[in-house]
Amino acid sequence: MRIQPEEVISEHEPEDLASLEMPVLREWRERLQEVEYGFSYARRVTQGRLDTLMAELERRRSGDVDTDVVGSMPSALGNHISGPGLPRPTRDLDPPEWADDLVAELDDFIGPSKMGSLHEVDLDTLTRAAQRTSELEHDISEARAALHKRIDRVQAELISRYREGAGVDDLLK
Repeated sequence: MRIQPEEVISEHEPEDLASLEMPVLREWRERLQEVEYGFSYARRVTQGRLDTLMAELERRRSGDVDTDVVGSMPSALGNHISGPGLPRPTRDLDPPEWADDLVAELDDFIGPSKMGSLHEVDLDTLTRAAQRTSELEHDISEARAALHKRIDRVQAELISRYREGAGVDDLLK
């Protein structure tokens, strides 16, 4: 499955960003950022599911007899905690419907009812679910990276205009 930002952005990116008025350019950046939020949400949920599946596979490889999935969650999910640096500002946004659709695809790999009892899932099913989840996470990450490049182009255009003397009124809008 290949996920493209264009699939969830209803309008096409303008060919010439320099020709756009400042308010239109800022609106375009905001729209791209909203789509990025959806991809970010879907990637985080997918990564959490993948971490959980991989922890169960590792538990089996190591011969650990502890089958408490819930108890192992802190260590399984703690592998991708943000490193040093400033945290991103919090946003109280509901994920877009299309992001929920991406996340729902995970349930096709292994149902949510089985996530709490992974020790009962046969190894082949678990391995396939982890592989498919990994592929989905990769696709989402690639789409998100492509979207970041688009956001960066818009941001660069905005910065260029401010450096060239965009008025204070434009900065405050």
